[in-house]
Formats: sequence, structure tokens, C-alpha cells
Amino acid sequence: MKLAISLSAAVFAASIIGCGGAPEGPKTAPVTGQVTLDGEPVAEGEIIFRPSEGGDGRSDAGAIRNGNYTMESTLGAKRVEIRAMRPVAGAVEETLETGETGIAVEQYIPEKFNDKSELTADVQDSADNKIDFALKTE
Repeated sequence: MKLAISLSAAVFAASIIGCGGAPEGPKTAPVTGQVTLDGEPVAEGEIIFRPSEGGDGRSDAGAIRNGNYTMESTLGAKRVEIRAMRPVAGAVEETLETGETGIAVEQYIPEKFNDKSELTADVQDSADNKIDFALKTE
């Protein structure tokens, strides 16, 4: 009986103190916003927050659905990339490397908003991180 009580006390103490596992990662904060292209919501896509030029850290990504996104990002200055695909008008199928056929798609967000992004954001710990992106093709 004493052994069971001692063992329970040891387990309880370990749960309070912790086991000293892996160190916590970088601090993050929620980020939300809207993404439009020429005034229309981006139906489906991806938004990526990368460390700004010369910055260290990880990249964080979130899904865009009906023009809205919600994600977690590490804090600080970010370079933002936005990507979205759509079916190619008039193209029904294309042969994939696997030999299967699929719908032909294209990246329709201009590269100045993804591969050569000019977009930035600053994710703050204590701020309301509502960051909207109103993109224009011209």
C-alpha cells in the first residue's frame, strides 16, 4: 500500500514538474485576413509567411478558402507569398508523369505575389493580426 501511495506521489510530482522534453519552438500568433484579386475573393489557394530577407526562422502556411485565411505564424517581419490554381480554359485533360490524365491547371496569381513576391507583413505578439491582401493583376 505504501509503495502504491509513493508511486502515485512520484507520478503526480513528475506531471507537475514536467519531464523536460523538447524545448518549445518559436512563439507564434494567430493571423487572419482576406485575399482578393482584382476585387474578387480568391476561391482557393495558399498563403505562406516566410522570414523577411536575411531573417531566420521557419515558414508558415495556411489555406485560403472563399477569400479568407486563418493560420499561425511566427512573430516578426515576413515576406508573403500567395498561390492559387485554376483549370486552364479550353484544356480538358493533360497527361501526367504517371501516365494518368488530369485537368490542366495554371497558377493565376501574378508572380509578383508569389515567386517574386513584393508582399510583406509584420506579425505581432500582442496585436490584432488581421492582415488583408487586395491584389491587382495590373
